[in-house]
Amino acid sequence: MRLVTDRRLAYVAVIASCLFLVASGAVAKDTGVRFERDADFSDYSTYDWSEPEAKPEGSPLAVGGALDTKIRNAIDARLQAQGFEPAIDEEPDFIVSFDGAMETVTDFDGLRRDITPGVAWVMEGSINSYGRGTLIITIRDGETEMVVWSAWTTEKVKDPDNPDRQVGRAVKKLLKKFPPR
Repeated sequence: MRLVTDRRLAYVAVIASCLFLVASGAVAKDTGVRFERDADFSDYSTYDWSEPEAKPEGSPLAVGGALDTKIRNAIDARLQAQGFEPAIDEEPDFIVSFDGAMETVTDFDGLRRDITPGVAWVMEGSINSYGRGTLIITIRDGETEMVVWSAWTTEKVKDPDNPDRQVGRAVKKLLKKFPPR
């Protein structure tokens, strides 16, 4: 298989997707899709993976790590279930990449009354911390290498020790919208 090594295009695609995600005001559960209206998706039948960007050591999405592998396998399985095939010994019709992020969110659940800016009176309640993850899948045209489709979802991480089901559902939800109709 051919790995696309133009990291600048992949980097620009990820940054553009992240900027759009931030601008859209990502909340606990946010999903969106953007695509190039002039792209002819009907010609797409084979795909290949973009060479992944190196992640810092210890990152949940480190290349070859458990989560990276789960997401990559889920995307492969979903694309193949939709009738797309990996490009073998040929140029792909489209190139797939993904990126993601994880953050810890802390919420207060209870009664709170602001007394002055920065000072609050807190009555009964609880403080809850949880993980929130974002997954972005980007598709580039195999010939032009231009981004033609991207989708993202941001959700509360339900079981950080066993993300298989949630990763599978997120990938299915996103790729259900590819190709656009």
